[in-house]
Amino acid sequence: MELSLYDASLGTLDLGCYPYVVTSLQIGSPAVRPVARNRALADGAFDDTKYIGGRAVTATLALNNRGASCGGAASDMQTLIDQVVPYMSPRLRPSLTYQLPGAPEARSMIVRGESWPVALDGPKYPTLPLQWVCPTGEIFSGAAGEQNCETIVPSADTEQGRTYDLVFDRSYPASAQIGGRIIHNTGNATAHWTLTLFGVATNPTFTINGVLVAFNRNGGLTLNIGQNVVIDTRTRTILLNGDPASSRYDRTNYDQWSWDQLRLVPGDNTVVFGGTSLGLTATAQLCWRPTWMA
Repeated sequence: MELSLYDASLGTLDLGCYPYVVTSLQIGSPAVRPVARNRALADGAFDDTKYIGGRAVTATLALNNRGASCGGAASDMQTLIDQVVPYMSPRLRPSLTYQLPGAPEARSMIVRGESWPVALDGPKYPTLPLQWVCPTGEIFSGAAGEQNCETIVPSADTEQGRTYDLVFDRSYPASAQIGGRIIHNTGNATAHWTLTLFGVATNPTFTINGVLVAFNRNGGLTLNIGQNVVIDTRTRTILLNGDPASSRYDRTNYDQWSWDQLRLVPGDNTVVFGGTSLGLTATAQLCWRPTWMA
């Protein structure tokens, strides 16, 4: 079983490399955040539950303190432990990457250290149980930092369809907007994304699965060359040039959509980038990480 930890300040630690031996890995299901109340004067309850919380992750390592480390140098038990426990600090949010036996890809999650007791239960193969909490409950495809990005070209036209006057008439229905893209989320859970809109563009619009985000209020939005606006569904922000002091959320039709509606659903998603006036340099870049329930 492959298992590794990564933190920008510590680098990558391969826990699937001898003399570390992963003897168990338990990925807990995310906690359900119940929102329910009993029916008055009747059986049953009203249940409006829809969100999840964090999940617990536990791995147990066996340490062969008589073997050689991954780099070839001999490692005593204390050294092996000392290499692991810095990643367990609650100050850090390392990425835990794993690949189950026979699985086609690695998956990862952002975790916080919870517990790391040293168990001296054998002279040669002591165990080191490690427990983390994944605060968001999300599991992503790939290792730390890996994400999918697609460039979306502008579109403002609609193919109206055609009718041919034949013996047996054939009608072709209207299609999606020209330039619309199909974004495939390979995961089985909804995925957050960031969208960067680049100018030149006046009052840009972005549609995802029929939900329209339009910059059409409070003066709209004009992007010149070198300017962009970043929409982030995770932080729920819309920022000019990514500057936290330059929110453009109030320029949108924010009362006509919700952040939950904008997430990528599992499978195919149709996205379209348009606007009142779009220059030759106007483009949009959509980035996301396929997300999984387990």
